[in-house]
Amino acid sequence: MTLGASGTAQADVRLAESKQCLQCHAVDRHAIGPSFQTIKAVYRDMRDPQTRLIEVMRDGSEAHLGPHWGKARMPNDRERPKISDDEAKQLARWILAR
Repeated sequence: MTLGASGTAQADVRLAESKQCLQCHAVDRHAIGPSFQTIKAVYRDMRDPQTRLIEVMRDGSEAHLGPHWGKARMPNDRERPKISDDEAKQLARWILAR
């Protein structure tokens, strides 16, 4: 059985929940951290946005952008569930498609 677009989106939301992304982020509104739509707007003009977004997923606020998004600090991968390479790519593609 293959997942349709809606099924894939639901799987991506479940993955984001399991990795604790949705504790601080929402798709279309600011929460503790910026919305995924805001993140997409910032990253879409960067060179290699998927790779850079994955760096932030792994290294949190200490990644290439340094502390960002105001005073909120994004935890690194020692402070929340580990994200595999495949999961990181899946999450980055999902965020950048918002």
